[in-house]
Amino acid sequence: MIKRIGCIELPVSDMKRAVAFYQNTLGLKKTYEHPVWTAFDVNGTRFALAASGTKKSRNGAKLCTSCSLCVLRYAAGKMKHDREAPTANSVLYFEVENLDETYGILKEKGVEFLTEPKEQGWGGRTAIMVDLDNNIIVLSEA
Repeated sequence: MIKRIGCIELPVSDMKRAVAFYQNTLGLKKTYEHPVWTAFDVNGTRFALAASGTKKSRNGAKLCTSCSLCVLRYAAGKMKHDREAPTANSVLYFEVENLDETYGILKEKGVEFLTEPKEQGWGGRTAIMVDLDNNIIVLSEA
């Protein structure tokens, strides 16, 4: 069912500062950059930074309506539009062989999904679920 970890995402409060740290200080190879999501290759494993509001931030949670995961976090109650925005959780991406089959099996087992399998702009398909602590897990099929 699950093949491997596809990506580990870390929420950050300042994307430019975080990218500079991971790229320049730690020497990670940047593979993709977007104002709210930047990916690096760590010896074959994708590591990503995601812009996120943090608790008691002066600017509160910043929500990018074009970013499905930001919208998802808001819809799932992980972020609010006010100054007391909760710290966003990390997001774990699992790559799967057959997304529809995996979705069906997990749905039958009672897993709560926030989205059904759907096409993404980058060419793959995803379904988004939560674990027992409401951590976000993205099932991905390339």
